[in-house]
Amino acid sequence: MEIKNGIVLFKGRISRNLLLEPMASNVYLLEDGDDVIIFDVSCGRETAKRIETYIRRRHKAKVEWRRAFLIAGHSHSDHANNFYLSEVLGAPDTHIYIHESGFQYGRVKNAPVPFAENMVEEFRKYCNPYLAFPLPYNLLMYPLMALDALSPALARKVFGTVAGIPWPAPANGTIEPEPLRESEIQVINLGDHAVSGWRVGSKVILHTPGHSTCSVSLFWPERKALFISDADWIGDPVFASSSLRGSISSLEKLKALTEASKVELLLPAHGRVREGGDHILSYLDFHIRRLEVIRNEVLSAYRSSGEEKDVRKLTRVLARESPLFRMLKLVNYPRLMFFVHNVVAVCLREEGILD
Repeated sequence: MEIKNGIVLFKGRISRNLLLEPMASNVYLLEDGDDVIIFDVSCGRETAKRIETYIRRRHKAKVEWRRAFLIAGHSHSDHANNFYLSEVLGAPDTHIYIHESGFQYGRVKNAPVPFAENMVEEFRKYCNPYLAFPLPYNLLMYPLMALDALSPALARKVFGTVAGIPWPAPANGTIEPEPLRESEIQVINLGDHAVSGWRVGSKVILHTPGHSTCSVSLFWPERKALFISDADWIGDPVFASSSLRGSISSLEKLKALTEASKVELLLPAHGRVREGGDHILSYLDFHIRRLEVIRNEVLSAYRSSGEEKDVRKLTRVLARESPLFRMLKLVNYPRLMFFVHNVVAVCLREEGILD
């Protein structure tokens, strides 16, 4: 689907149940003269084949790109799974970029099984992950709870293996991804507005952490287009390593760019494209207010419950008494209820209540 001259969207998919099928992010292909960019390469062969078909059609039309860039909005599997597409583009000067915190031991953290294992390990700092599932999934967790009592590491490995079953293995290809280093960020003037980021031709990569530490967005000034990956994900802060403060700060950064009349297109990793500065401002304001209300709801429940620090107990209170958290519970059921527990844990951690 062509969104605007030079911007093509390959629609992703929202998972109905993460234990049965993977998410697939939207993919955006940008053509600008000799340059081509793929932002958020998504996951799975079905999505990749659609992109391959488009690329080959462009090659048949005698289009040749001199420089190609693949940019992962962050390292999660549904965004960073098809790096091999860098080879299909056929440009002599090709680069794959991902924020430096998206690497571990020199490799991109885009494999689903280690990701699921790490998710459980992070959650375990605040709550027993195997107790955070509703019916009927809690029945499947009982053996893992028993195993966890004997060997947490083995239980984590079993959980990761099972949780990773629906997700395709990364198709990384032969071109090595390069880290976007914080030490290399530049201040870039856009007329009457300045941003901090990394230049990619006439475009700018912005660091927009919150959903993850390695989250980035892409700004194309000439098209007034802003590609935001999961900065607007409704579940943020969805992981124990996420940041509510970071999410708000990143949204404020995107809002400032829009207020400066630099943005007319907002292109997320999931959901539909939004057009028009006023509409985009209203949308970003909604997400900022939502995060502020989440924080206030958690802190209010914490105080009214006698400063309850048990994340599971506090989550139950919120799901019972807060309309917002009741909605979050319904949105996450029957997926992974511990996403809601993570929201509570992140709020308490950032307020210094939990270590």
